[in-house]
Amino acid sequence: MKQEGNKREKLHKKKIMALLFLGMMGIIVLINLISRDKEFSDKENRMLEQKPQITLSGIESGRFMDQYEAYKSDQFAGRNLWVALKTRVDLLVGKRESNGVFKGKKHYLLEDIARPNEEQMQQNLETIREFESKYDEIPMYMMLVPNAANILSDKLPNFAVTEDQNEVFEGIQKALGEQITWVDVSKTLAAHKKENIYYRTDHHWTTLGACYAYQQLAETMNLDTSKEPKLTEYAVTSTFNGTLSATSGYETGYEEPIYIYAPKNEDDAPKVVVNYVEEQKKTATLYDSSKLEEKDKYAMFLSGNHATVDIRTTADTTDRLLLIKDSYANCLVPFLTPYYREIIIIDPRYYYGNLDEVMAENKITSVLFLYNGNTFVEDNSISGVLQNGETE
Repeated sequence: MKQEGNKREKLHKKKIMALLFLGMMGIIVLINLISRDKEFSDKENRMLEQKPQITLSGIESGRFMDQYEAYKSDQFAGRNLWVALKTRVDLLVGKRESNGVFKGKKHYLLEDIARPNEEQMQQNLETIREFESKYDEIPMYMMLVPNAANILSDKLPNFAVTEDQNEVFEGIQKALGEQITWVDVSKTLAAHKKENIYYRTDHHWTTLGACYAYQQLAETMNLDTSKEPKLTEYAVTSTFNGTLSATSGYETGYEEPIYIYAPKNEDDAPKVVVNYVEEQKKTATLYDSSKLEEKDKYAMFLSGNHATVDIRTTADTTDRLLLIKDSYANCLVPFLTPYYREIIIIDPRYYYGNLDEVMAENKITSVLFLYNGNTFVEDNSISGVLQNGETE
């Protein structure tokens, strides 16, 4: 009788547990049904996947299901809470990688080195070469910035394996040929690897890293650095927690500073007018201090990413630069203003104009491509912009 009572008690407990589980699942499903989709994640600083349209070709190719899975992952109710919980459980079992981000030593979070999309990358390189041949009288430069996991490989967790970014860069340099001048910042950054040249919680380099790269760029481009004003380092915030922390769930409480380099004497530096073309907004500064009140404080440099930014300066020169870039360029641009009367900045991810018109109307005298390695090897926009002024 006692055994039968125990069995009934165990069965009763199992039923209760099953009902609680079903109830929780029902609540989660209900919350997801009534929750409104979000377009942007402030925490992760990125656009979220939206509900894909059903098409016959999408179903046949399997693309629709991939898109729908990504959509449900991005829009899952309480996603940030679940990501944080998963991260803590992974840490308890010894895992040191989350969503492509390694939890490294000394609070460093390191984005994994991206595997190149070979077909797309080769198309990009071909169109860059074609663009150069069309304007062969105008000097063109390529600066590919290695990612932190390359330069700070000693900060990676034990047994972490990444792509060989140095080998990828060597292949890109060879494919571009001698017509496009390679700006080798890998050696420059490696020489300063013990300094704070990358943020610990963000995928960008710091302004110090950009400063060292600018010095190498100035040497490669034969810029007259006597025009450079004396600069002083200023911390504009000490509470930055970057996108890698948000993406991975690691180091969410870690805060670090953002610095700018400003002239000691404002009269020694050229004045600027920054025109955000599509937004029809003009300002007399390269920095947007309002961004320091937001999650993505790095966006204070040039107010984040825009399709076209036209910077006019009072520099004593007629040189004009076309800068085709990703967000790594944003904190380097202030170092370049003493050398150009105008800097046209194009971000191919958002640009839908015609570069031939830009080249002709603005009398461009030099072109610089500036990307971090991960963005460049996965980019699907450069070729379309360089070919016909339209992104793919």
